[in-house]
Amino acid sequence: MSARPNVSPSVAIVLYEAYTKMSGPLAGNHYALYDYARVVMTKIVPVDAFYVGLIHAGTRVRFPYNYDGARHDDSDTHTIGRDGLTAWLLTNKRTYRFDLDGGILLNGGVGFGDVHKRSADAVTVPLMSWTLDGPEVFGMMSMQSYEPGVYTGEAVAAFEWIADVIGRVLLREQEDRDALAELRLGTDDALGEDFLTSDQMVEYLVERVGQVRRMAEQALGDSGITFDQARGVLTEVTTECLRIQAELVEMTLLVDDRPTLRFNTLTPAEQTIAVLLADGLTNQAIAEQLRPTSINTVKTHLKNIAAKYGMSTRAEIAADVNKHLGQVHQVS
Repeated sequence: MSARPNVSPSVAIVLYEAYTKMSGPLAGNHYALYDYARVVMTKIVPVDAFYVGLIHAGTRVRFPYNYDGARHDDSDTHTIGRDGLTAWLLTNKRTYRFDLDGGILLNGGVGFGDVHKRSADAVTVPLMSWTLDGPEVFGMMSMQSYEPGVYTGEAVAAFEWIADVIGRVLLREQEDRDALAELRLGTDDALGEDFLTSDQMVEYLVERVGQVRRMAEQALGDSGITFDQARGVLTEVTTECLRIQAELVEMTLLVDDRPTLRFNTLTPAEQTIAVLLADGLTNQAIAEQLRPTSINTVKTHLKNIAAKYGMSTRAEIAADVNKHLGQVHQVS
């Protein structure tokens, strides 16, 4: 269990109860886990908005859970900006508080929920893992209020503790996946790596949507259903849809992101040439497109790209770059 935070006995009781649920029955249901973390914090302080974000390939942040103004917003994905709050968390690896800069970082990013309102207080905690190179941010949790000055030191300590517990739950699940991947190494059907395929995601989506559809069909076929019963079914359907959205966003974290990681190793000039190569341009055409760049310079860049990619043919490099461009297009 995480170290005891500096909180009052009454808050400690709330957190202890939360730990038993978050590390136990809720561990496998991430949407319920995030939702419960928000509810726990509302027992301690006002929470008007709340989100969870997870870093993908170092270039994007995926939000499986967004809540604002008593409603849940759609899951979303954004590219990480150079000067935004996510970039600040990745660099500083510590909690962001509204009073650090008067909310400039917080309100300078992409909004969610009711974009006509601006948070007047906020705490955003990085979710951390530990590697041989030191701590690494793999996600974040944020609670926000439309009222100023509501998040005291005790509230921050409690929220950091909750975020640490959730981070440990998520990391444990990743360790379990890694262990299972090791078992598959050397088997005939093993890819040797724990990446999802498009077929697996489609199969999951078909099955989960089918479950929701059957739930609705059962209610529609019940001629004696009451208004309250129908409302209950709609509530359950809504919750399941939110959970599916959250699960799909997190499943994308398991999709092969190596094309993006490889592309990010290139210099800006190499990236430009790699994109033109992926478009099918010849060396001469690339040089003409980038005039006054010479064809010899283009060849040198292509040689460096091939070395960084560990690939020997133009077709291999082009296919890999197009995979990266396809991923960028999906989240832009």
